[in-house]
Amino acid sequence: MTHVVFDFDGTLADSLGAIVQLYNALAEKSGYRPLTADNLEELRALSILDRCKRMGIPPYHLPSLAVQMGRNLRSAMTSIPFHEGIPELLRDLKARGMELFILSSNKEENIRAFLKHQAAEHLITGFHCSSSLFGKARMLRALMKANRLRPDQLVYVGDEHRDIVACKEAGVRVIAVRWGADADSRLREAGPDFLADTPADILACVSRWST
Repeated sequence: MTHVVFDFDGTLADSLGAIVQLYNALAEKSGYRPLTADNLEELRALSILDRCKRMGIPPYHLPSLAVQMGRNLRSAMTSIPFHEGIPELLRDLKARGMELFILSSNKEENIRAFLKHQAAEHLITGFHCSSSLFGKARMLRALMKANRLRPDQLVYVGDEHRDIVACKEAGVRVIAVRWGADADSRLREAGPDFLADTPADILACVSRWST
């Protein structure tokens, strides 16, 4: 194993607060139900389509909603922190010779702005970004083709059921983190290769798989 590929929102960046604020502003204009402290935990256990039903969002609005959210997130990048322990994880993986990539449905310019603010640009080798919510298997294959990698040479680290499904489709091992968007029940349902409680768990798992 030579490469570790990370999801961004929810996995590396603690962007939930900013996303809730920006979504609620759009929801008020569009007539969707708002995100609240009461419904967030319930939504974590639902699929994306079931979340749409619960929030009154027509599924065909999802692509344009994702584009709007990505555009509006740009101004929030300097106020979003890393999850605790993530900077140390990235530095430790880099020190062990791993190449680190970010594969995300957020915009590359947003992620770069975040990394620049965090003085962490030098830790990331490359980016593969798309606003599509269900195109990560295709993105993983494109990343492998561009970098001449076999599936066994990388692992993906994500926080959603769809991340795990995409990795299985692409034949890539996947670590799911419990501190992100989806509840533990959703992650277990998809069957990741490893479930991480802390960033240190990721380091231990990658170290074991790379020896």
